[in-house]
Amino acid sequence: MAKQNGASANKSQALKHVIAFAVMIVLTAIAFYLVATNIITMQLLVPILLVLATIQVILQLYFFMHLDQKGTGFQILFMAAGIVIAVVSAVGILLM
Repeated sequence: MAKQNGASANKSQALKHVIAFAVMIVLTAIAFYLVATNIITMQLLVPILLVLATIQVILQLYFFMHLDQKGTGFQILFMAAGIVIAVVSAVGILLM
């Protein structure tokens, strides 16, 4: 009985990974289409690409770096601190 529950959990986890991968492929295709066709202006394109990239990073961290599991508090804390330091540094460089 325990083996069946473990196998079921593995299947659901694999399905989540496949769905996340498919969503990332779709997001990449959307970004490629927007850049390749020039259907929107550059002023609108850059923020859209940044939003799509941010969504992909969050999906990759959550699903493929296993941040959805318990006991990952320190990893999330250190990544958040790194993001804050990177944003502050980038803003400081831009404002110089």
